[in-house]
Amino acid sequence: MPLWRKSGRGYSARTIAGIHAYKREDFMPSQLSRRELLRVAGATGFFVFADLAPAAGTPPGVLTFRHIHLDFHTSPAVTGVGSEFKAEEFARILKEAAVNSITIFGKCHHGMSYYPTKVGTRHPELKIDLVGEMIEACHRQGIRVPVYISTMYDQHIWRRHADWRVYDEEGKPFGLRGPAGPLKAELGRVCVNTPYMDYVVAQAEEVLANYEADGLFYDNFAYPGFGCLGPSCMAEREKLGLESARLEDRQKHAGMVTERSIARFAATVRARKPKAGIFTNGPFRMRQPPDLLRRMADNYTHIEIESLPGGGWGYSHYQVASRYLRNFGLEAQGMTGAFHRSWGDFGTVRNQAALDYECFSMLAQANKCSVGDHLHPNGRLNRYTYERIGRTFRSVAAKEPWCEGAKAVTEIASLLSMGARANDSDVGVTRMLTQKRYQFDIIDRESDFSRYRLLILPDGHRLDEPLRDKLAAYLSAGGALLLSHESGLDMDGRRFALPGMGLDYEGPWKHESQYIEPLEGVLEGVPGMVHEMYETGSAVKAQTGGTTVLARVWAGYFDKDYRRFQVEQTPYAKPTGYIAAAQRGRLVYFAVPIFRVYAQHGYPVYRDLVANCIGRLIEDPLVKAELPSTAQVTLTEQKGRRILHILHYIPERRSPDLDIVEDVIPLNNVNIAVRVPGRPGKVYLAPQRQNLPCEYAEGYARVTVPAVIGHQMVVFES
Repeated sequence: MPLWRKSGRGYSARTIAGIHAYKREDFMPSQLSRRELLRVAGATGFFVFADLAPAAGTPPGVLTFRHIHLDFHTSPAVTGVGSEFKAEEFARILKEAAVNSITIFGKCHHGMSYYPTKVGTRHPELKIDLVGEMIEACHRQGIRVPVYISTMYDQHIWRRHADWRVYDEEGKPFGLRGPAGPLKAELGRVCVNTPYMDYVVAQAEEVLANYEADGLFYDNFAYPGFGCLGPSCMAEREKLGLESARLEDRQKHAGMVTERSIARFAATVRARKPKAGIFTNGPFRMRQPPDLLRRMADNYTHIEIESLPGGGWGYSHYQVASRYLRNFGLEAQGMTGAFHRSWGDFGTVRNQAALDYECFSMLAQANKCSVGDHLHPNGRLNRYTYERIGRTFRSVAAKEPWCEGAKAVTEIASLLSMGARANDSDVGVTRMLTQKRYQFDIIDRESDFSRYRLLILPDGHRLDEPLRDKLAAYLSAGGALLLSHESGLDMDGRRFALPGMGLDYEGPWKHESQYIEPLEGVLEGVPGMVHEMYETGSAVKAQTGGTTVLARVWAGYFDKDYRRFQVEQTPYAKPTGYIAAAQRGRLVYFAVPIFRVYAQHGYPVYRDLVANCIGRLIEDPLVKAELPSTAQVTLTEQKGRRILHILHYIPERRSPDLDIVEDVIPLNNVNIAVRVPGRPGKVYLAPQRQNLPCEYAEGYARVTVPAVIGHQMVVFES
C-alpha cells in the first residue's frame, strides 16, 4: 500500500505522482518498512541487533551536549555519491570524537533523498540506503540520530513546478539570494502554501515510518515576510478578504501560513513518535513578533541557534541571539560550524581554539553544543575535522555535570530592538554589558519585566500605550530604566510618553555635530573632556527640580556649507542648554544613540559612560571582577550551586569580514567577587574539582582563580 494512503493523512496518489515527470524505481525489496523487517528478522532468528537503540541514557527528543549537524546537499550531477561510505567507520569516528547525537540528511536542498523512497527522488548516484545504515550504526554506538528534511528549498521540485514557486511583488521567482530564474545557478524557493506541503509531509512520514529516527529537523522554512505572490497565496488571500496589494495584509497572511505549517510539521512527528525531537529552522528567531514566537513554541521540543562566525552571522550574533532565545521555556542549543568560514567549505577545518571558544560560549550561556559539518559526496567523514571536534567535545563532556539543567542568572535586561538599525543597537548593548561583566538577558515586550533590576531600551523604542503602562508599572514597583535617543517617545515621535522623566523633547538634533561632555558623577575612568559623537541624536532639555544632568551637549562652530568649510569634523565651540545624559530617580536617559554608535565605532568612552550610569542604578552587581575587557563572564545556576564561567579568547579581524580565533591567552590570579544567597559551603574549580579559598562578606564570595586558560568554571556550592 502506498505510504500516503497507509499514513491515513489522505494525500492522493495523484498529488504525489504528479510531482515527478518520469517513472520512479521501486527501490524497496518488499512492502515491509525497515523497522518491520528488523522485527520480523529478529523474531525468526535470522539476526538480532540487541543494541539497536537511541543514544544510551538519552530519551528520544532530549538534547545532548555534543551534537553534530551533518549537511549533505549534493547535486544530482555529482557522481560516486556514498561510494566510500562505511557505516561502522562512520559511527566509530563519531564515537571517538565524543559525539552523542547527529542530525543526518533525509532530503537535501537539491531535492534528493538519501534512502529508498516511494515519495521523493533518490539521488541518482546513490546505490545504498545511506539513512538506514547511518541510523543503525550510530544507534549501536549509543548515538541518537534525528533526520534532516529540507522544506522550502527543493531544486528538483522548483524546476518541475512553476506554479509552486515563491514569487515576489514583480512576479519573479524568489530564491535564496533574491530573484531566481531558470538559467541561474541558484536555489529557488518553493511555497509551502501549495500541494508541495503535502509532499514534504509525506516525506517526513515516510522517514518516520521506515526508520528509528530520534526526531526531525525541518530546515530552511523561509516563507517571505513580504508574502508570496504565487497563485495559491493570491487566491487564499482573496478568499480570506485580504488585499494582496497591501504589504500589511500579505504580512498577516505570511504569519498564518507560517503558524499552520509549523503546527503541521510538529503534528506529523507526534503522530508517529510522540517523544521525538522537533525543530523547524527559520521561523523561531529574533525580531519575529513576540506573540507569534510564544504560539509557535508549542510546536518545538527545543531551539537550535544557528550562528557561525562567518557566513553573515559573526561572533556578536550568538551573544545576542542566545540571550534572547533561551527565555522561551525550551532547551536551547547553539550551532557553530567545523569550517574556516561557513557552510559548504570543503577542504577547511576550524581552528582548535575557535571551536573551543564557540562551544564553551554555549555552555556559558546555559545552552548545549552543536557543530555543523558537510559530508563529502563520497560519504567519508574528514578525520582531521573530527580530531578537532573530539578535543572540544571531550572537554565539554567533562564539564557537563555543571551545565546540565543550568539556568542563566541575570539582573539586567535589554529590550530587543526592531526596525532598520535594530541589530546595531542590540550589538552595542551586548558588547558594552559583556565587556563590563554585567549579567543580562535580551527580552521582548511580552516578557516578565519584574525579574530584572534594570531594563535598557536602546536607541529606538517608541512606546505605545500598553508598553508605556507596563514600563510605568515596573518603574513604580522599584525597577530602574535606562533609555537612549528615541526610546521613551510616543509613537509619533513628538514627546516623551513615559510620565515623570523630567525631560522635554524638542525633536531630532538639527546640527551636523553633537559633542558630549560627561559631568560629575559619571567620570570614573572617563576623560573629563568634550567627546565626539559619531552620530547625532535628539535635542532634549532637563526640567527644573529633581533632574540631574550627567552629561551636556556642546555645539560645533557652525554647520558646514560652501561658505563655511572645515576639513573633517567641525570642532566643538561652546556648551549648550541641552542634555546628553540625565537622571531622575530610577531612570537614566541618553539623548544620543549611544548603543548603536558604540557597535559601529567602539569608542570606549561610550561604554564606560553607560557603565557609570548603570552603577548609579545598581550599586551591588552580581559579579565584580578584575579582568581585561576581552574576558567574558557569565553566571549560571543549578540546584544548590552557582557556576561562574570565565572565557578569554580574543577574536582578531585578519580578513576583511571574518574574525579569527587562533590562540589562547592565559590569565593568571584573577580576582572575582560573586553575589551569592549565603556563605558558600564549598568553592572549587570545575571540572578540576580543585578547592579554592573563599572570603565571604557583604553578600559577596571573593576568590582568586589561579589561571584561566581559555575557559574556567568556578563553582559556589551552598
